Amino acid sequence: KCELFQRLKDLDGYGGVTLPEWVCTVFHTSGCDTQTIVNNNGSKEYGLFQINNKIWCRDNQIPHSRDICGISCE
Repeated sequence: KCELFQRLKDLDGYGGVTLPEWVCTVFHTSGCDTQTIVNNNGSKEYGLFQINNKIWCRDNQIPHSRDICGISCE
C-alpha cells in the first residue's frame, strides 16, 4: 500500500477523490495487483482499477469494444 500511495500521489484530489480513497479503491478492486484479470459476465476487467474491455480498452475477446481510452487492455 505504501508503494501504491507514492505512485498515485499525483491523483490526490483528482475528481474530488482523496489519495486515501484512491488507495482504498485499488485495494478493494484488485488487491493492489497490476496483473489482476477478472471475468465479469462475458467481459474482462484488467489491472489495478479493473478497466473493462467492453468500454475502456481493447483486446482480442471483444473486437468491437468502445475503447474509450484508446489503449490495449494488456
